[in-house]
Amino acid sequence: MPVIKIRFSDRETMPDSLKRRADELDITVEQLIQRFICKGMEDYETTDGPAEPGETLEDFLVKNGVFKD
Repeated sequence: MPVIKIRFSDRETMPDSLKRRADELDITVEQLIQRFICKGMEDYETTDGPAEPGETLEDFLVKNGVFKD
């Protein structure tokens, strides 16, 4: 599984803000950051065509670029 590290200086308040927001949503900070990344990438490399059907849910997700093969 790929790991992406994000660093903040000791004086920055963003880690505290992320923790407060994650607590409000009852999720982890990691889950919150993943949501932000997904939201930010929504319009990147989108296709205009309809989704390609698959034989299984996993096959559908692979064919439509959600999972790697």
